[in-house]
Amino acid sequence: METDSVFWQLLKYLPETLFDLLGLPLSRAADYRFDAVELKKSYRLDGLLLPSKPGLPVYFVEFQFRRSRHFYANLFAKVFTYLEKNNPDQDWLAVALFDKRSTEPKNQPAYRDLLNSPRVRRFYADKLEVSAQATPGLKILQLVSAPITEAQILVDSILRKPDCEPPKVIVELVEEVLIRRFNKMTREEIRKMFKLHDIRKTRVWEEGHEEGREEGREEGREEGSEETKREVVSHLQKQGKSLKEIADLLAWPIAEVRRLAK
Repeated sequence: METDSVFWQLLKYLPETLFDLLGLPLSRAADYRFDAVELKKSYRLDGLLLPSKPGLPVYFVEFQFRRSRHFYANLFAKVFTYLEKNNPDQDWLAVALFDKRSTEPKNQPAYRDLLNSPRVRRFYADKLEVSAQATPGLKILQLVSAPITEAQILVDSILRKPDCEPPKVIVELVEEVLIRRFNKMTREEIRKMFKLHDIRKTRVWEEGHEEGREEGREEGREEGSEETKREVVSHLQKQGKSLKEIADLLAWPIAEVRRLAK
């Protein structure tokens, strides 16, 4: 399951998800800003939450959904490279989320002291205990490993609340997780199975979608240079949008978007 773009968006738009996962007050999210940092060509952090107040830790967040014996070596290399380049005295916490316990590399004595310290928190998506009052973001994390028989109930709890239409970003994140989770089904089949068409027909969704299209067009008009266009396309790709979706959003020819994506 490819997850980078989905969880990049999850941390950016729903940062309270991390604090819910850690059992901390959700209000703490207001003191942080999300960043996706590339320290070196091979060192790209899935998510970095930077504090706006002194004395608060920086959070390094990594999602791992395939087995790699280099995972912890890579994670701690990123942590200490960042600290060396920025502030070596910065307090920090590393958060690792695996899809299941068997994905986590085992028998790595070189990192045992760190893994047993308060500096590292490890979670497994298939073992998350999520209450009915949990944030939508935490339920989306649970959806990553939920069996298809339970996924519909979970989707309903996220998207279908009495007298409350879900924000557009939550609908899109749920849909993208489902598409990656059940990757043998088409997007249209996913929408039908989980009744996402009903949500997309609501007034809030239509207004939000049109607003997004207009913002995209305006960004394209105001920033017309070749370099800026490439940056816009790259940014939207990192959000998990397909080339066709980007072309529709910016009202650019699909051939132009393909060229810029290269």
